[in-house]
Amino acid sequence: MPANFTSGWLGNGQAAWHGEGVVTEGTLPAREAFERANALFTVEKRELSYPINRLSPDEPLAFTKPTGVFGVVRTDTQALLGVVSQQYEIVQNDSLLRMAEFIREEVDMDCVIVLSHGAKVCFTATLRGASADIVPGDTVKRRIVGYLGHDGKTGCGAKFTNVRVVCQNTLTAALKDSGAHKRIAHKGNANIQFNSLINGIDCARQDFVTECDLMREFSRRSMGPAAFRRFVDEIYNIDEDQVFRKRQKLEQAFMNGYGSELAPMSIWSGLNAVTQIETSTRGTTAAKGRAQFARGTFGAGADISKRAFAVASDLVAA
Repeated sequence: MPANFTSGWLGNGQAAWHGEGVVTEGTLPAREAFERANALFTVEKRELSYPINRLSPDEPLAFTKPTGVFGVVRTDTQALLGVVSQQYEIVQNDSLLRMAEFIREEVDMDCVIVLSHGAKVCFTATLRGASADIVPGDTVKRRIVGYLGHDGKTGCGAKFTNVRVVCQNTLTAALKDSGAHKRIAHKGNANIQFNSLINGIDCARQDFVTECDLMREFSRRSMGPAAFRRFVDEIYNIDEDQVFRKRQKLEQAFMNGYGSELAPMSIWSGLNAVTQIETSTRGTTAAKGRAQFARGTFGAGADISKRAFAVASDLVAA
């Protein structure tokens, strides 16, 4: 199912997401933000059925139910969001709202987004006081992403990421023993686990200072074009033709990307070249922006950014 923008709210003076979504000045309380985003719909797990061919047009349409095939259905639109097992446990969107309300004294809500007709719902919020300059003029802020999937694949959870303000890149840290990402599956008392996840969010806040120190070290370490190519090869495990096409975009971002002049020819610039290509929505078309948001939050973009941070950390430690 394609990751398309369905509805959303954007605050803090953000521009509409390529003309889509409800925009307000400043932030909103979590419940109002979810309501503005139309993100408080409910879902049901239903056994799926399909029509049987009628012997004649006068016969009523009959249905049969295949054993053990279930779907998650959005109750207000009847949209099928995903196919799941009989053991799958529904977690409603109000659980995600409770997470946002639990941390309301510590964050400013940024946005609430509904993707793929409701198959994925997420919010982002910036932690108050969690902002630091890596180099002068290059600010990184700490952000929490809470997410919930109804597609049978995404699960639910919360993670902390660092966002580079100059380009809105998502810098996904990969520190050992990090509590920055907590994820649970939709089975085996999922709702009880979700409550535990909410109560454990605060433990991840301490990583920000450590990560900023590490990113400052990235900015002090030089990286020339040849070293950047080796950096790219270490991150991407794709065939040579794809590497060539991707490398052209990456090298352009390394030399002339958003904020590249702030710490030129450094590991920091190399890392940000990767995250710009994989996660940034700045300067994209509407379709590209929607796909890039989903990719950077739930998909391959998030995984590649995490890998890039880990490789950069290894270079500093060497």
